[in-house]
Amino acid sequence: MARGVTELRKKEYLYFYIFLFSVFALTSCSKDFDKLPIMNSKQLEQTDISSHMEARIVGGKNLVYCSTFQLSWNELKNNIIKEDIKLNQEIDIVSKLNKGLSTKLDIDDKDYVAMVGMKKDNIVQTINTQLVKKFNPSTPKLIDELRNDDDILAYSYLYKSLKFAHKFEIIKNDIVFKDGTKSKNVSAFGLEEYSSNNHQKYRDLVDIIDYKSDLDFIIRLHSNTQSDEIIIANISPQDTLLKTLEMIDNRVKNGKQQSLAERDTLQIPKLSFNLSHSFSELTGKYLSNNNFTKYYISEAKQDITFQLDENGAQLE
Repeated sequence: MARGVTELRKKEYLYFYIFLFSVFALTSCSKDFDKLPIMNSKQLEQTDISSHMEARIVGGKNLVYCSTFQLSWNELKNNIIKEDIKLNQEIDIVSKLNKGLSTKLDIDDKDYVAMVGMKKDNIVQTINTQLVKKFNPSTPKLIDELRNDDDILAYSYLYKSLKFAHKFEIIKNDIVFKDGTKSKNVSAFGLEEYSSNNHQKYRDLVDIIDYKSDLDFIIRLHSNTQSDEIIIANISPQDTLLKTLEMIDNRVKNGKQQSLAERDTLQIPKLSFNLSHSFSELTGKYLSNNNFTKYYISEAKQDITFQLDENGAQLE
């Protein structure tokens, strides 16, 4: 996983590098998960990957965000630099990341590893030990490619198993996603038509949190653990992801909750992707913080694998 290590000498100074790396995987319980091909995000012209929650939502484009890169940044900022991270060039996402809008407090301790350290302190070995201890021996391991004793690695990894108590139906006919004049048929799961006689077991799996119309609603899907839930929101978004999440949170808190009723239809698109993204706007940039001006960011990367289907979901 660790790659892009660089050692540079200039004016008889040794320049160190900082490596920010995070892994986020949300997959279904399907046995085909490991077969998902890795796709470089550069190949996706209509998809933006954001490192922070203040990303703008652009019409006609997908927006993907997960908090693990932010957790890596927080580790570097709070435990090594010990102040807001400053670069020798002004980059918009740096000020956003320094706000730390997502933290470890948002995640159950047993579900993640987020650490930072130097090569001389055996940070890679420490991370690998924690991954095995907290998860299992089959968890992906980091390869130590740090070259200099004072090289820094900031890393985060998230794992969570989510499964529905009852497998949802596969919707027979594809549902249509529209973007202006373009449309795309996608596979879906859910319930073709709810019947209390045939679908009573699903009644406790689905909460209709706030329903305004067939084009404006928020629902909750319950997983096999009481502390976890999946929120599906079909709404008109605000201009940023953060504002949209705040609006959804407000509607969740204040909505008039309902249960499934006779002849209700539930159609949720199946999602499946395995993305590798590099925040290239950060790489190669030197820090301007005191005592860290010899450091530059060698690599800033995030891997995101996501799959959601009738069985449930799993974070790896």
